[in-house]
Amino acid sequence: MISEILDISGFNTLIYDDTFAKICLIASTISEFQNRYHNDNHGKIVYLDLDAAFTSYVKAGLIPSIEIQKVDDYIYQSKSSTLKVYLPSEDILDNIIVDIIKSMNECCLVVFDSINSFYNLFYKNLIPSSNNTLKIGSINQLLYFVLMMILKHTSHFNIPFLVTSMIRYKGKEVVTSNRLLTKKSSLNFYVKIRNLNDLSITVLGHPKTNQRNFVIKDKVLRWA
Repeated sequence: MISEILDISGFNTLIYDDTFAKICLIASTISEFQNRYHNDNHGKIVYLDLDAAFTSYVKAGLIPSIEIQKVDDYIYQSKSSTLKVYLPSEDILDNIIVDIIKSMNECCLVVFDSINSFYNLFYKNLIPSSNNTLKIGSINQLLYFVLMMILKHTSHFNIPFLVTSMIRYKGKEVVTSNRLLTKKSSLNFYVKIRNLNDLSITVLGHPKTNQRNFVIKDKVLRWA
């Protein structure tokens, strides 16, 4: 379902305010791509897990359809090597990006989760300081560079690039965390849980369709 609407030329921005709903949708999307590209040499999924929520759920056995094993402190991988999860830190972010780009020709999906948590990698550089604005500006520039570098290669290889961004509320106004996503996204969509079992998707912007809603049945994670 999600693989059918993802674009291969720009950001596919998943907007959410419920982290659990986001994890359920991403877990469903990964399973969808794994089934679609089963036994395909270009079927690898790369996942930058900046908030570590997805990795925590998988390690705890809360996503039964997905299993990963620890490679080192920063990398987890499925037995078949079709799913590779990175847990970036400030010190190794550049190495991870290089590794992702080198393996891009083997990929069918790249996930950047999440924009908001990118800033946490550099939190110690923001406080205490009398010129936080300048430092945040530098981090914004780095974020822009990382996203555009990945996008350049996903676009070249016709690979969907899925970016997640938690909604920020400012009074009655709803805003996302980064203006770049608004300008460069081919697809913007929002997820929430409906009727306890289903995922409700609202397409906010898409080059081929007007805003629309659809439901993915029975994709909310359950465990005993």
